[in-house]
Amino acid sequence: MWLILPLKDFVKAKQRLSGCLSISERRALFQHMVEDVLAQLSAVDEVDQLLIVSDDPAAHLLAEHFHALCWPESQLGSGLNAVLEATLDRIASLEKPPQHVMIVHGDLPLLSAAELRDLIAVQRQASEQVVIATDRHGGGSNVVLMPLASRIRLRYGEGSLAAHTAEAAARNLPLQVFHAPGLANDIDTREDLLALVSAGISNRAPQTMRYLSESGIARRLLQMNPRECAAVEPPRVVRS
Repeated sequence: MWLILPLKDFVKAKQRLSGCLSISERRALFQHMVEDVLAQLSAVDEVDQLLIVSDDPAAHLLAEHFHALCWPESQLGSGLNAVLEATLDRIASLEKPPQHVMIVHGDLPLLSAAELRDLIAVQRQASEQVVIATDRHGGGSNVVLMPLASRIRLRYGEGSLAAHTAEAAARNLPLQVFHAPGLANDIDTREDLLALVSAGISNRAPQTMRYLSESGIARRLLQMNPRECAAVEPPRVVRS
């Protein structure tokens, strides 16, 4: 199995957080989240090859540190779906392509290797099925695991889970939705960040949580919106 981690330019990442974080803070936050994600991905023994797709120089350095391949995004196309389709085509053209591919995103600092192993175990119950870990709102596709030879067309964007479900149905492929707290908590909005800060989880996302604390972002967010923070439902994470 190959695991693919697409990473946009770190400077342009997390634009929806521009109302509460500066450009430099958004870049640093994204890099720390990616480091936490890669630490967990590299601990999944079922993965034969970890592949980062990005043009950002920091991504290339992270690939070296975590013994991953790094393919330049600019050589594969424009836009997430087109880039990933080209990535899958290139993987499929290898002399010995993997049977399955998993696509994970870099804004899931609370994910755990255990959750990914559970997702893989579900997929192995029927090797031709597609398994998608959705977000906490039930509409996104935070992790997609599927057979490479009979893969679905990728439809990332708003309502991607419904779009991917339709693609699987069109190809007569079974699709199962997987629910796991760490895989569901992507950090896209100020509300997501407030929930993460309010949770104060110390045994997950060590790089991310340390950065939020040492940079003063956590304190600033809590001071700015104490009532809103109290109303935000913290991420549900099974402590391990």
